[in-house]
Amino acid sequence: MTDSAPKSDRSDMWKALKWTIILLITLIVVLGAFKIWHVVTAPARVVSDATDSMKSSASAVMNRLDVPIENQRRFDKFADTSFAHLNEMAERAPDGVKDRGFRMANLRGAQNRVCETSYNFGNGEVPVFLSADNAAHEAAKSVGSDADRLIRIVVVSPEQTLGLNAEYDQDTKNWSLGWRPSSVNKPYPDAWAEGPMTQILRSVPKGCLDL
Repeated sequence: MTDSAPKSDRSDMWKALKWTIILLITLIVVLGAFKIWHVVTAPARVVSDATDSMKSSASAVMNRLDVPIENQRRFDKFADTSFAHLNEMAERAPDGVKDRGFRMANLRGAQNRVCETSYNFGNGEVPVFLSADNAAHEAAKSVGSDADRLIRIVVVSPEQTLGLNAEYDQDTKNWSLGWRPSSVNKPYPDAWAEGPMTQILRSVPKGCLDL
């Protein structure tokens, strides 16, 4: 009877020690597995972070491209009239290779219906070219749609060329105005764009006469 108690104590001690060792081994295995997972998935996380960053940057650029319109009704009116006029202009072949290249780079889809006018931004008259994307609109009309209405506006000065687009939004039934990506970093605020572009669109029926 006297030997049973010590044996029981030793047995309980070994059991406790065994479970402690098992827990330590399990913890080491779990930590090791986590470390391996962390190393293996690091490239994927880097790619994911880079993708998220690119999406965020792209969204920021898109937001910068949009020009807020203060007087939407007025802008819509002039854009509607301007597009109709540009879409119905007679075709005029480019004046040489340089003009052809300029149209291809800045006035895609014009089908040679290009208007050259001018506008005074404060330092004298500056050439302004406008055209409707007639090719896209023609395709839309073939299926009975009045969508795909877009006006390309190109301001050419001795220092730089600025490109903007006026585009009809089928969902909101309004025209929008935006910088082209190549012009978004130019030193001009959005407020600079709305007023002059509205006036330029307003002048199209008189300033863009067929030659």
